[in-house]
Amino acid sequence: MNKKVEEGSQKEPDKFADIRAIPFGEELPTFTTPKDDTLLTLSFNEKTKFSDPTPARKILEMAKEPPLGIRQLHQMGLTGKGVNVAIIDQPLALDHPEYRERILSYKSFCDPSQVSSMHGPAVMSLLAGKTIGTAPESSVIFAAVPSWEGDAEYAARALDWILEENNKLPIDKKIKFVSVSAAFGWRKFKSAEKWTKSVQKAQKDGVCVVECTKENRFVSPMWVDPKTNEFKYGYPNEPQSEAGHEPYDLVFAPNSIRTVAESYDNKQFGFTYWGMGGLSWAIPYVVGLLALSQQANPNLSAEELKQLLIKTAKENKNIIAPKAFIDEVIKSKTTEPQQ
Repeated sequence: MNKKVEEGSQKEPDKFADIRAIPFGEELPTFTTPKDDTLLTLSFNEKTKFSDPTPARKILEMAKEPPLGIRQLHQMGLTGKGVNVAIIDQPLALDHPEYRERILSYKSFCDPSQVSSMHGPAVMSLLAGKTIGTAPESSVIFAAVPSWEGDAEYAARALDWILEENNKLPIDKKIKFVSVSAAFGWRKFKSAEKWTKSVQKAQKDGVCVVECTKENRFVSPMWVDPKTNEFKYGYPNEPQSEAGHEPYDLVFAPNSIRTVAESYDNKQFGFTYWGMGGLSWAIPYVVGLLALSQQANPNLSAEELKQLLIKTAKENKNIIAPKAFIDEVIKSKTTEPQQ
């Protein structure tokens, strides 16, 4: 039951506080608009009330911009048009204006009562959103799974379904990358071995699963400080170091200072700003960039594209380098399409 808030009450939010006003959460007060450095660290949505809403609105709009020069690639004509990718995540509201035209196919492995979630619309928009996405004109096969159940069998079945759908596509429309903002291969999940088996099957089919499972992942979080444009490893609430928190064989990709699509009931659509996001937000960014590379050079395999991404990142202190990556992809064009 929502807690009542006294009329006229205000509160100064703490740094890194989550103050999203969500349908099933407690009623929130009107927050005193904090200084910019604190406001940038918060997580809020369009329904969060501030004493002065203008700074928050500006930040929410600013954070729709995909970091690291992605718009420059869009201006080159690389938008993911003609490229199919896949996502395995929590349920998705299908009608959000940010991405509804980008859904190629959708199947839910959840209880029918689960219409949408916080997570599904977010990752979908970060990959293929009209104003947010790294690859705004790519098409997505989306499989919804109940990751909160702690059972990787749902995800294994979802990946098997994606591979079946992929087999129906013509050679020039094949999926090469699947975005999975979860670690289904982790021992925390039941049936983790089934997920591992499905991932191995995908690899044999030439499909790269970009996920959070420690043994398989090659993406790690970083963020871009909007006040200085400096690249920083890890998360905004952690002390930063040049080496970061992960081995240098990982690619660092932006996870924080991002705005994502929001919908919980397929009726009300909005946006949420995340002052601090998790690795979940970095995965669809990377898959979106890989979709752009697939458009730039459809003849390279998923593994070849992945290795070029890692190579160009290593030359940039392991921070993902979109323009340098795409330049390498274009230079590597071959005469025969990958079978």
